[in-house]
Amino acid sequence: MVKFKDLISERGVFSDGDWVESKDQDPDGGVRLIQLADIGVAKFIDKSSRFLTQEKAKELRCTFLRGGDILIARMPDPIGRACIFPEDMGDCVTVVDVCVVRPESDKVDSRWLMHLINSDGFKNQISQHVTGTTRQRISRGNLANLEIPLPPLAEQQRIAAIDLAPF
Repeated sequence: MVKFKDLISERGVFSDGDWVESKDQDPDGGVRLIQLADIGVAKFIDKSSRFLTQEKAKELRCTFLRGGDILIARMPDPIGRACIFPEDMGDCVTVVDVCVVRPESDKVDSRWLMHLINSDGFKNQISQHVTGTTRQRISRGNLANLEIPLPPLAEQQRIAAIDLAPF
């Protein structure tokens, strides 16, 4: 068993999305703002259509998404649902209630990790760490400390190939 945060190498990313307020957005901007509505269980929904400019994204020090990143919704419904961000989406950033995971590790298969995050076992762990009375969420800190099994990479790849959650 390892802590979730230990799956991410020093080259990787494990961060919340960015604080992008309405005043920061620009419908003519070239950077798409990925929102909670875009994140389905194991699928990217491609629903939102909010934008900001390159300049504003750089000013806000936004984390630009890459194809293959895992996006985790830290708010319902359901809390903890995850998908893999698709290739060829252009310049995109995401909102603060989405956690961006880019393992950059030779020990972790991203597809396996996405399926694990969407598994009942992981959701049960998440439910034990949800906070908030009106708007429930899991903090990135609590997410970081969840423990998960880490099978060998070959086993992860085998599991990911058949789209089953191992947990």
